[in-house]
Amino acid sequence: MTERADLPTPADLPTATREEAERFAREQIHGGFRTRALLVRDVEEHFDPAKEPVTREQAAALVDLLWEERLAEQAAWPATTDADRLLAAFDTLGAAGVTARADFTCCRNCGHSEIDAEAADGDHGFVFFHQQDTARVAAGGGLWLSYGPLRGSGADAVAVGREIAGVLTAAGLPVEWDGSADTRIRVALPQWHKRLPQG
Repeated sequence: MTERADLPTPADLPTATREEAERFAREQIHGGFRTRALLVRDVEEHFDPAKEPVTREQAAALVDLLWEERLAEQAAWPATTDADRLLAAFDTLGAAGVTARADFTCCRNCGHSEIDAEAADGDHGFVFFHQQDTARVAAGGGLWLSYGPLRGSGADAVAVGREIAGVLTAAGLPVEWDGSADTRIRVALPQWHKRLPQG
């Protein structure tokens, strides 16, 4: 990794700790869902205080620099990005009775176990991507979506998948899915341009 003069100096943090803190913080920032305050806490808690302590002040200094770096990048983005289109499609699905959640839970298993509690009355299906999916798409790996019928809805998994794929395609997003209920839907995004949250 190229050393950056504007990041905390080795006197503030050991080089290896600083580089790991930068890697972790940048990954979260590029995901686009964590607020600045939450990210500062996450960077601090990412390290074992008995082995590699990072203070709240050190974490904040690093996050502030990387946050401003990302804001500068955002200034060159188009008015509407693929991430905007995806989240708008999730709103459309939610209005149509498909519980849609972005950056939902830490992993697929947790998402499946918790999604029913998110459903509104009358919802028949669900779709979500979890935090590991967010990290993958931010790194350029495309976005994988989990989906299916809600418990007790009587909906068919393939029909729910078709509904989701149709809304995403109508939003202008590149959808890859073989039509099988055993296969996750992939949105083949070459870049993930999710604007940072306010606050």
